[in-house]
Amino acid sequence: MAIESTLKPEGVRPLEGRLLRLLKRVPQFTRMGRHLRSVIAHSTPRKVFNLLRTELEFRLRRTEVRGKPYILIVDPLNVCNLRCPLCPTGVGAPGRHQGRMPWETFTRAIDELAPYAYEVNLHNWGESLLHPNIFEMIAYIRDRNIATNMSTNFNIVTDEKIDRLIASGLEYLILSIDGATQDTYAQYRVRGDIEQVFENVAKLVHRRRELGSSTPCIEWQFIVFKHNAHEVDRARQKAAELGVDRFRVIPPGIPFEFEEPETLKRKWFVPSSDPAHAGEAESFRDQMKSSCFYLYRSFTVNPDGGTAPCCVINGEHNDFGDLKAHRVTEIWNNDKYRSARSLFRTDGEARVPTVCERCGLFAKHGRAAPAAGDVLRITHGRDTAPPQ
Repeated sequence: MAIESTLKPEGVRPLEGRLLRLLKRVPQFTRMGRHLRSVIAHSTPRKVFNLLRTELEFRLRRTEVRGKPYILIVDPLNVCNLRCPLCPTGVGAPGRHQGRMPWETFTRAIDELAPYAYEVNLHNWGESLLHPNIFEMIAYIRDRNIATNMSTNFNIVTDEKIDRLIASGLEYLILSIDGATQDTYAQYRVRGDIEQVFENVAKLVHRRRELGSSTPCIEWQFIVFKHNAHEVDRARQKAAELGVDRFRVIPPGIPFEFEEPETLKRKWFVPSSDPAHAGEAESFRDQMKSSCFYLYRSFTVNPDGGTAPCCVINGEHNDFGDLKAHRVTEIWNNDKYRSARSLFRTDGEARVPTVCERCGLFAKHGRAAPAAGDVLRITHGRDTAPPQ
């Protein structure tokens, strides 16, 4: 009899206790409480078993895995109203056709992984609130006992959208606001209006209270650059005034093919010695010592159905699969996934070229010889992680 089938509902509580003790040793869960809350709120025996299996396979650095990804990144669309200079959508970088995710692609991704998934991040390369079915997507996920997270620049919302956002059951909302004044904010959030954002946030907090809802939990996420580091404290104070639940400072990343990345880093990035940068840098430094957790824990689906190994990959030529042609389980252990996972082993498994060959975010084993082929140069600031 399979171990999974022996799990009974009454056995979940002690198993969850062991699970929580395990998760407290996982940086992603201690660093971002929303992941831990998702596990606490949405556990089932099957999900708990799968998470434990996945974490074991991650630590053993298995190349072919039986565990399923328990975090989904589902990008509703790669279209945006802003023109952020370090975003492929914002600068119109080639690599993937712009468009909206069809409902059929969305449900295919959710339905197959719903028995194992703890949360779905409904964002990546676009402004999710521009998708005409975004609230139906949130409700569809909620009805399958999965947590929902969404990131937004929150520039273009109406009173109706605010009410629908609250009613949809969205659990966690990340507001991308990188400044406290218009002049500073607009240097990165090009075309954005910070006063409009503040007004929208105030309306959201007010309506959430008026409707007696505890969700969504609202996080102000501040990407710290050279030009805005001096406004972190002022922004934190503004967040408290508006009634935002959490304020988080993160470092930037350059997660795609940009020319002259070092020039961009010198222009935008705060030195790693700067106090505004140190906390996240120290946290991510520990992660870099391990193998890549994206290859075990998460599954990324782009609007066109192309699946990427992680949320920092944009170009379709780097995709690991196509959800329109294959099931998640068929993609999850295909040649590209096994090749990418083998970068952290020394058993000499033959590999096909993947984008992961030249990724600098994690410490690949020194004796793992790279495969030949076209690869992506992922550039990031020293000891920094991409926003999530």
